[in-house]
Amino acid sequence: MNAHDTTWRPFGFLLLVLGFGLRLDTPWQGLAWVFLVAGTVSAGAGLWMLARRRAADSAFVAPPGRQ
Repeated sequence: MNAHDTTWRPFGFLLLVLGFGLRLDTPWQGLAWVFLVAGTVSAGAGLWMLARRRAADSAFVAPPGRQ
């Protein structure tokens, strides 16, 4: 499995910072919500991929037949 989580997590964080940085009581409120939703989805996807990669690289020995 490749390390795409190293791309999605920082990208999601950047979008979240931009979304929170825009004032939500200005005309930019719609764009701020788009950044917040997109950042949440992309950071969540990166964290999910990281968890799957770490589970695959587990230090435990796999039971017979699960390799």
